[in-house]
Amino acid sequence: MRARPSLVRATLVATALWVASPPPAVASVELLLSGAETVYDRVADAIQAQIQRLDDEFDHTLIRRRLDATAQGDDVSVRVAIGLAACKAAVRARARPAVLCALVPKADFMALAHDTPKAPTVSAIYLDQPIARQFSLARALVPNASQAGLLAGPRLQQSRGAIISAARAAGFTLNLLTAQDERTAAAAIQPLVTDSELILAVYDPTVLTPTSAKWLLHLAYKRQRPVIGFSRAYVDAGAIAAVFSTPEQIGTQAARAIAPFLRRQGSGLPPPSYPSDFAVAVNRPVAAALGLAPPSDEQLMREVAAQLKAAL
Repeated sequence: MRARPSLVRATLVATALWVASPPPAVASVELLLSGAETVYDRVADAIQAQIQRLDDEFDHTLIRRRLDATAQGDDVSVRVAIGLAACKAAVRARARPAVLCALVPKADFMALAHDTPKAPTVSAIYLDQPIARQFSLARALVPNASQAGLLAGPRLQQSRGAIISAARAAGFTLNLLTAQDERTAAAAIQPLVTDSELILAVYDPTVLTPTSAKWLLHLAYKRQRPVIGFSRAYVDAGAIAAVFSTPEQIGTQAARAIAPFLRRQGSGLPPPSYPSDFAVAVNRPVAAALGLAPPSDEQLMREVAAQLKAAL
């Protein structure tokens, strides 16, 4: 199958945007938050804490503001945009320092890179997880399962081959159902649950809306099917477990990404990437109701890491 031209262009643009211009004499960092939500503050706090640990290594100033603030630091070395709204504003701003977007969905960032070919130096740490982590967690939780179900919307359907490969690497055959929107997702959820031993709820907001996700979790519990989610909220809502990156992990990674740039040791930011560190959470009452006895979170992390290493 030939690659879609628009996807190829987006990848090339995103790759080309890693190249950076030299920073000013005194490094300055602006943290641009998409809003007042706690998650954005937690990412910003982690960035500040990590940079303060490196304070003796380079001179710098740090500005922190929300997207709705009137003031804007134009003369900065690097702008860390936290959340999608801040990322869009930073990439499209008239002033063009280097931009590192954090806590942004991969598909949205790639679309932004494609639509903004003259953007400043820009990179990203994605919100979503590599799907191999969810498959590995599923294998650690349900070692005897042979089939995994997954509902794919328009975004995920573009990665069909990679999803099938990740499932195969974890020892699953894949029951992949497709949907175009919330309405068609609702119709697909019942056969998905009926015909799968477990289900992966993968980030795709076109089809897994709050309403359809609630329906999925309800039917899966009724049918005694474990659901592996992508956020702690899914675990709280009834998924047996999830793999995700905490705001603190993403913030720490963002600070490490900009540190060499601020030290003037390199000419740019690292390429866009998934979060390097991650955590797992387990809903143990739901697991017990499904007849499962998961090991500790620490043991699950070790098993997931070992599976991912073995698949390389």
